[in-house]
Amino acid sequence: MRTPALAQKVTPILIGNALDSDAADVVALYRRTLEEGAWFITYPDEFRGTEQWQAKIIREWNTETNSRFMVARVDGQIVGAISITGGNKERTHHVGNIEVFVAQDVRGRGVGRALMAAAILWAQSNPILRKLGLHVFEDNTRAVALYQQLGFVVEGRLEAEFQEIDGSFRNDLVMALRV
Repeated sequence: MRTPALAQKVTPILIGNALDSDAADVVALYRRTLEEGAWFITYPDEFRGTEQWQAKIIREWNTETNSRFMVARVDGQIVGAISITGGNKERTHHVGNIEVFVAQDVRGRGVGRALMAAAILWAQSNPILRKLGLHVFEDNTRAVALYQQLGFVVEGRLEAEFQEIDGSFRNDLVMALRV
């Protein structure tokens, strides 16, 4: 009789509100992700974030009634971050804009999905937010597919919105979810 293979060890992804003390790790995650040069509009040399700046952002967004800053941890290390930034005008107060970063070495292992699910759950329990929105490069097919699986729909397509260093253009999708 053949013995079944041992189940692969699954490391839990822990999602929680970021703390001031996470600021240095978040900035390092941003820098590593931006250095890939593929998925964000900011080039690495344009990013001016510091630990102090990030700590201030974390503190402010986690005290705003319509904003939140969360991180994903695997084995105690920050491997992802998500921000939900609520509008600061009366007419936009109900909309939270999402930005998500996931470390390259853990992509495809559920970190992005866990961050997005936590953001959606938080937004659904928030008495102010009624909509989550995000922007994504149209050619980031994995991210677009994930967002669609989570219920986001394309509300708009901005053609040639971004120009790359080589002169080529990329389209921007505007996606949203009613919460």
